[in-house]
Amino acid sequence: MAASDVPGIATPETVIEMYRHNPDTMMEIVRTSDAHDDNRETGLIALLPLNAAGDQALFSGELDTVAPARQYICRPSETAVSVYVWGIWVTPRLSGGIAHLMERLSSNKFRAAPLYCKAANEKALHFFETLGFIPGTEKHGRLAADILHYQRRVEAVATPEAPGSRLSIAKPYDSFDPAKARGTRLIGIKVVHSLDELLQVLAIRGSAYIGEQGIPYNEDVDGNDFTGTHLIGYVGAEPAACLRLRYFSDFVKLERLAVLPRFRSTRIAFRMVRAAIAFAREKGYHKFYGQAEASIYPLWRRFGFQAREGSAVSYLTERTYLEGDLETPRPNEYLTAHSGAYVLLRPEGRWHEVGRLEANDPAGGDPVGK
Repeated sequence: MAASDVPGIATPETVIEMYRHNPDTMMEIVRTSDAHDDNRETGLIALLPLNAAGDQALFSGELDTVAPARQYICRPSETAVSVYVWGIWVTPRLSGGIAHLMERLSSNKFRAAPLYCKAANEKALHFFETLGFIPGTEKHGRLAADILHYQRRVEAVATPEAPGSRLSIAKPYDSFDPAKARGTRLIGIKVVHSLDELLQVLAIRGSAYIGEQGIPYNEDVDGNDFTGTHLIGYVGAEPAACLRLRYFSDFVKLERLAVLPRFRSTRIAFRMVRAAIAFAREKGYHKFYGQAEASIYPLWRRFGFQAREGSAVSYLTERTYLEGDLETPRPNEYLTAHSGAYVLLRPEGRWHEVGRLEANDPAGGDPVGK
C-alpha cells in the first residue's frame, strides 16, 4: 500500500530482511479501537539504527537508503550512533501516532543518537519540517544538502565522582536553551517554574483570548492556573505560545493553547501539543481530553484526537469548540513512587537531569529516573 503512494521505496523483501536483522527497524501504528480488526486502518514507521560505519556511509553516499546493506545497521543489542528515518507512511487519521516515535527514540538505546532523513518530495519536506527536522546537514567533513537532521540536545552533567560522566537529554517539553536561542528562530519549550514565566503565560493568553476573542478576564484567569502545569514556548528568546495541563483520575485535560499572532506561521502550536502529550505520558497518563475551536481542530486531529458526536460547545463568543478524546498506548516507562527519592525531588519536567541536592551526595541519583 505504501509503494502505491511513494514510488521507488524499498521492496517488501528488503523490508523483511531488515526486520529479521533488527526488529527495531519497524513500527506499526494502529488505532486502539481497531487493534483486533482484520480490516483495521494501519500505518508504518521504518527506522535504520546506524552503527559507526553506517553513519559514515550515510554521508559518503555508500549507504543505499533504498536497499541498505546489513553491515551498516545495528543489531538489536547495539546502541545506535545515529538513526535514519527510513520511511513514514500513515493515513491522516493515524498521523498523531507519530508523536510516539519520538518517545520510543528517547529510550536508552537511541537517546543520544541524532536523527536523519531524506524527503521524497515537497510534501514530505514540509511534513518533516513540521516534526522539527532541519534541511541540510554537515558531518564527517561533508555537507549533505539533501539530508535533514533532528539534533537532540545532549549535555554532560558533572558529578563529584565522575565529572562530565552523565548525560542530560532534552525532552520535547524541556527543549528551551536561552543561551542558544538568542538571535535565532529556534523553537524551544519548557515547563513554567517561576512567577515571571507564569506572567509571560498570562500575557500570551491575554493577547490571544482577552484581546482578540473578547473573553472576559475572569473567564480566562479561571482559578485553575495554580492547580495545573503550564508549558511555555519560545521562538528564539521571545515568549510565543503557552498551554495548560490539568490532571484528573485517569486522564489529562489539555487546554488554554495560545499562540501570539506573529508566531502563528511557525510550527510552535504543533510542538506545544506534542510536548504536552509527552510530558503527561512521563507521569503515566495515556488518556487525554480537550476542547478546540472548530477552525483549529485539524491540528488536534493530527495527534489522533477524535471529535465527540453531538453539538459543539459555545461559551461567551460566537466561536464554537469541539470536544475531543485521545487514547495513546500505555507508556512502558513513567514516573512512579519507586522512581527514587532524588528523582521525585527534581523540578517538573527535569526528571531526567541530576538535581542540585544530588551534587552534594556521593551516592548520586539515577539520571533517568525510570
